[in-house]
Parts: sequence; C-alpha cells; structure tokens
Amino acid sequence: MKFLFFFLGVPMMLLSFFEVVDVLPYVENAEILVDGNVVEITEYQQEKLQEQIPLLFDGSHTLPAFGVITDEMYREEVQNGTYVSLKFGAPVEINGLPFDELVFKIEPGLQSFDLYRGMKGVFQGRCIYVDLMNKDMTEFYEFAMSIPAVGKDA
Repeated sequence: MKFLFFFLGVPMMLLSFFEVVDVLPYVENAEILVDGNVVEITEYQQEKLQEQIPLLFDGSHTLPAFGVITDEMYREEVQNGTYVSLKFGAPVEINGLPFDELVFKIEPGLQSFDLYRGMKGVFQGRCIYVDLMNKDMTEFYEFAMSIPAVGKDA
C-alpha cells in the first residue's frame, strides 16, 4: 500500500505547489461550451483543442485569487459566452484549491482570467487566477472560433 501511495499519492500532492500549466497533462477531456451548451466536436478537433490549451497557458503565472463563485453564479455565468472546460480523471489541487474540473471564459484580448473550480459537478469557492504574462487570449480565441460548430453559434 505504501508503494501505491508513493506513485499515486505523492505526485498529486506535489501538484499543489505548481502553476496551472503543470496540471494540464492530467486533463482527460476538454470541452467547449457556448451559451451554456457543450459543443460537439470531432476527435480531431478534440486533439487540436488539447494541443492549443497548453500553448495558451505557456509562460502564465498562477496568482492568488480574490474571486469567489457559487454554483448558482457559475451556472448563470456560463449561459452567456464561450467557455472551455478541462476535466481531470481524479481530483487535483493547486495552492490548496482542489478540483476535478476547471472552466474559463475565452474572449479576445484577455490577458488574465479566473478559472472556476468544479468538484463532482459543483462549482464553488475561490477561483484560480491566471495571468498570461505579456500575451493575451486572442490567438486561442481565434482557434476556438475556427471550429465550425463553435464559430457558428458564438
């Protein structure tokens, strides 16, 4: 049992001291939501999306967040705009903030944003704040809008 803890437990505990970009390899599925609805994308588009996400976060810094969200606020928020949902196979933690899903709004020009933390489908508590450091989200936004199922509804 100690052997399993070392190989499974220790890596998850260590993730709590890293930047958001360090947990991205543990994303099992990424989805795009437009006005609260998950957009169906092809397997190829899913692969491209999962390639683009680390590029967005490359060089970013995770900072303390003052933002707090309730599940009700989250559900209302995602009804307007385009969001990306990152789903993890197991709970992960960054700076003492656990989650198994992260959701963020995509808009051209954004240089920083909050990541809404979900655990078992419920979004609440402090957000994780990301500063893209000398770049913005425009290129990632344009990529997402180039997916026909997303661009036509956004």
